[in-house]
Amino acid sequence: MRQLGQEKCAELRIDLVRPSICEMRYMLSDKSMSYIVTCRPGAYDEETSIQYLETAAKCGAKYIDVEIERGKDVAARLAKACNGTGCTLIISYHNFDETPKKAELLSIIDQCVASKAGIVKLACKVNSPADNSTLLSLYQERQNIVAFGMGPLGKIARLASLKCGAGFTYVASDLGGGTAPGQFTVSEMRKALAMVE
Repeated sequence: MRQLGQEKCAELRIDLVRPSICEMRYMLSDKSMSYIVTCRPGAYDEETSIQYLETAAKCGAKYIDVEIERGKDVAARLAKACNGTGCTLIISYHNFDETPKKAELLSIIDQCVASKAGIVKLACKVNSPADNSTLLSLYQERQNIVAFGMGPLGKIARLASLKCGAGFTYVASDLGGGTAPGQFTVSEMRKALAMVE
């Protein structure tokens, strides 16, 4: 918790922090903080992971985030858990190798929307400046997306996404411990945003 500082929104990575359900409920009871609750595969069996996310939706999380690869049935179950709670379902796509062509990314967005995503998150490895252009061009054609680049070349897309329509982006704590390559720290992002305003 000390990594959060004065921030008002944070991603709670259940798979990394590994709180009990009771501990997670306690964290979500703090209404001064908005949480994106995520439980990536591997830390728990699938059913336990889904139960954490369902509980988070019902206990005050602002968002829950699930990967597109986990399928339509899981997405439908989590969308149902969000109903009437004020929690928004994020369906996310990660590509740690490349940025696919724009047509493929638009198709992925449409699949996520069809699976009841309130927000679609796309995080792709940027291998050339053109990849940043591909990611940022998605904002002209789709709404309710958070699309940005990973890796050193993708940093500019993380920053520019906020100017293109993303409601938020992901940064690392100033104390370290980022969760993806190319993340700004909180302080770095604030300085970068101040330079472009």
